[in-house]
Amino acid sequence: MKFSTRSEYGVRVLITLAREAGDGPVSLAGIARREKLPHAYLEQLVRDLRRAGLVAATRGQAGGYTLARDPAEITMAEVMRALDGPLLQMACAGTATAEACDRPMPCSVHELYQRVYEALDGALTSTNLADVLATVRARDEATRAGPRSDRT
Repeated sequence: MKFSTRSEYGVRVLITLAREAGDGPVSLAGIARREKLPHAYLEQLVRDLRRAGLVAATRGQAGGYTLARDPAEITMAEVMRALDGPLLQMACAGTATAEACDRPMPCSVHELYQRVYEALDGALTSTNLADVLATVRARDEATRAGPRSDRT
């Protein structure tokens, strides 16, 4: 399984918006600078995130982007699908049977890929943006605290 830069950058945009939630719209230029990401590429990603109902745009001088929903309501499965499409690029992945597959039956790999799909979907569906943000904030706090010395 390989995650694309679309998914990586899109999640980084969403984390930035989640960090700034309640402080008003965040400019895409600001996100690009903060995350050291190409602005033009982020424009494409944000368009897809808007279509999926994950971010909202505000026009004008004080405009920018905000999360369209609470971070706890945005699953990582939703994000990945909005940015990259299906979790697995197999006709039968995510189906109860291999009927959608054009391969000879019985398919020798359907069960394997079905298990992979279910594990991936389960992990991404059970993880929301608030979970990811909490992990990022904990890491940031640990970094700010600096190295701890238990020696006396």
